[in-house]
Amino acid sequence: MPLPARNTLAIVGAGPIGLEAAAAAVERGFDVHVFERGEPGAHAIAWGHVRMFTPWSMNLGPASARLLARHGWSAPDPDARPTGAELVERLIAPLAATPELASRLHAHAQVVQVSRLGALRGDGVGTPERREHPFRLMVRDSGGRESYLHAFSLIDASGVYGTPRAAGTGGIPARGEQYLAPQLSYHCNDVRGLRRERHAGRRTLVIGSGACAATTVAELAALAVEAPGTSVAWVTRRPAPRLAGEIGGADPLPARAALHAAAHAFMRGEHAAVTWIGGAEVDGFEYNSATHRYRVTLLGASGNRVEEADEIVVNTGYGPDGSLHRELQVRELDGPPAPGADAFESAEPGFWIVGAKSFGRANTFLLRTGFEQVARALDGAAQALREPASR
Repeated sequence: MPLPARNTLAIVGAGPIGLEAAAAAVERGFDVHVFERGEPGAHAIAWGHVRMFTPWSMNLGPASARLLARHGWSAPDPDARPTGAELVERLIAPLAATPELASRLHAHAQVVQVSRLGALRGDGVGTPERREHPFRLMVRDSGGRESYLHAFSLIDASGVYGTPRAAGTGGIPARGEQYLAPQLSYHCNDVRGLRRERHAGRRTLVIGSGACAATTVAELAALAVEAPGTSVAWVTRRPAPRLAGEIGGADPLPARAALHAAAHAFMRGEHAAVTWIGGAEVDGFEYNSATHRYRVTLLGASGNRVEEADEIVVNTGYGPDGSLHRELQVRELDGPPAPGADAFESAEPGFWIVGAKSFGRANTFLLRTGFEQVARALDGAAQALREPASR
């Protein structure tokens, strides 16, 4: 088959990082196409009620701003903090609609897996010849039809929000979790809005010690004031009152510091509706179909403990899905890349992981970091265009 042009670039994910990469790639003359398994900004839509820690000044990529400005876009207040829904409405949707990107953005097109055309994972490790095999993308549309597309460069900006982590001890599913997972919740629910009826006047057990769990607990505590009888059992693996990703000393993001302060107050028992259970891990879930309640077995230093609840929210974090690139020379993502690294460093030429996925399981990623990663990745792709072919 004929090879694609050398300047072809495929981007997986149409969030703020993927679209910044697309806008910057168009400026540099790449033949770029973006593939999104749902709607553009689907992850941000899913947590649309949550306000970000960072202001607009940190959430707008430079190439995105230039592209939007050419079409008369009015920039938001740089000091205002958008919600996920506002991020989509004010940034992602207008970007996706620009003439430069609209024809290059393929919504409801899931990249199922990626390989190299004519090369297996173990072929040509560390050699320039491997670059001469373009990436082969299996793409599945909303009707289940599959096709293959090819590009010489590939950026994975698919994020992690679509792959929540399990609740069980050791990071694997607890007993009964996989069976009950369809009726559990694994995201930052809008407990005072869309899901209010599921939580108002009922007992919710929240599992996790990160910002998402703290946000859920804070929203449920506010709901308890509005709806008497609402209560929360908050389970964290950490025995000390400290959140995952918490920064010691002065936090440069006041909104994040305020959430952490509120979480500490809950842990100290300063809200009557919230019970904190620290130093515990989930061993198993049971569901009583007669009472419509859950029994959760917890393991702790002082022995087992059973908690009952009407609803379960698992906010134990999110991790990268490595199935997309399992046939490429990419190791598992465990944490953020080294300072100054070109996004996620791998042995696969012409391939970059940018955005939250490049941070592995760490929850400290900020959009500004992703914009910097995009610039370095495109520098690498542009440099490859200037290099002579190996054959």
